[in-house]
Amino acid sequence: MTATQTPPDYNPQLKDWAKIIPSSEPDQGRIEAPGGFDNRVWQTRERVPEAFELALIEGLETVFTEGAGSLPDIITGLNNAGYQDRQGEAWTEASFLQEMAILGR
Repeated sequence: MTATQTPPDYNPQLKDWAKIIPSSEPDQGRIEAPGGFDNRVWQTRERVPEAFELALIEGLETVFTEGAGSLPDIITGLNNAGYQDRQGEAWTEASFLQEMAILGR
């Protein structure tokens, strides 16, 4: 990379996991190809986060800072602070768990 090039803020070489449960054996991960490129700050991101995802991160940081410690606390905190789910609705436990399953893939 030359001095005029800006490194991407995601890892374009990130591969999908072949298994749901990561291997416990060394050197079996799919995060990066050792020695294949520099160790990027965002090496586990396959794309730049969407505006919704960034807002959700902000909301979660807020509710955790305010002491949320359970799923009902998180849902109440997000809703009280005005954060909405992907469909623009108030969060429910089901919608939150569904979103976490999608984002956790």
